[in-house]
Amino acid sequence: MKTGVGLQLLISILTLTAGSRCALAVPSRVLDLTTAGSEGWVNDALYQTTDLRPTGSGVIHSFVRISKANQNTVQGYNTDWRPLEFEENNSPTFTRQLPLSIVPIVYKMPEGGGGDAAYYEFLLDINQKGAEGKDDDPDWNLSLDELQIAVQTSGDLIGYSSIFASPIYDLDGGAGGDARIELNSKLNSGSGQGDMVAYIPVSLFPADPTGKYVYLYSLFGEPGGSPNNDGFEEWAVQKGLAPPPIPAPGAILLGGIGAGLVGWLRRRRAL
Repeated sequence: MKTGVGLQLLISILTLTAGSRCALAVPSRVLDLTTAGSEGWVNDALYQTTDLRPTGSGVIHSFVRISKANQNTVQGYNTDWRPLEFEENNSPTFTRQLPLSIVPIVYKMPEGGGGDAAYYEFLLDINQKGAEGKDDDPDWNLSLDELQIAVQTSGDLIGYSSIFASPIYDLDGGAGGDARIELNSKLNSGSGQGDMVAYIPVSLFPADPTGKYVYLYSLFGEPGGSPNNDGFEEWAVQKGLAPPPIPAPGAILLGGIGAGLVGWLRRRRAL
């Protein structure tokens, strides 16, 4: 329902402002991705640095761009609804709905080992401004303090508190409690170059992506972390990486029976 959006928007903003999200947070775990080639797991999701380039419109599908000059903490999520709620870019080219069906699926070995598992891939591009010639300047760093993912049946919803009332993934939702990811934009300085890839388990999402839309909320530069100081932060998915089909158990069983039957028939003909 789109009625009463103004009231809903006000309630959402007040809830966010009054709640713990903008308060000083002392995370129980900090994942350091400030060096090239670093990676780590938080709540069964894998986070890795990346040097993907370029990340223009022909290569990626941007779905939320967050930016606010001279503001240490910035936040936002993707939607087709206008007006937007936080510091999202208003252009529908950069902030828009994200059908689950176009999010790439890749296979990675899970944290506990064993066979490969399926993960949805999300790409992050950050922008910071540090002292040139000083790669160790902390101003190059930016903290990702909140990351939540929800799935809804419409791509034009508004209202953080309702959309993310029951997220399927929360950076702070695991047994370890509050978490933070430290990033370094100097690794791939400038816009148009990827900085981090997040791999979220496919098992958390609906099995059938038809008619499902992904909402991704992120907050950067929370007090106590590394503040925002320049440019925009942008989430995207790579183009041309169509999700491979994930066969249902029944399909696997039928395929095995079929293969066995073909082999049996061939043996009979050979006798």
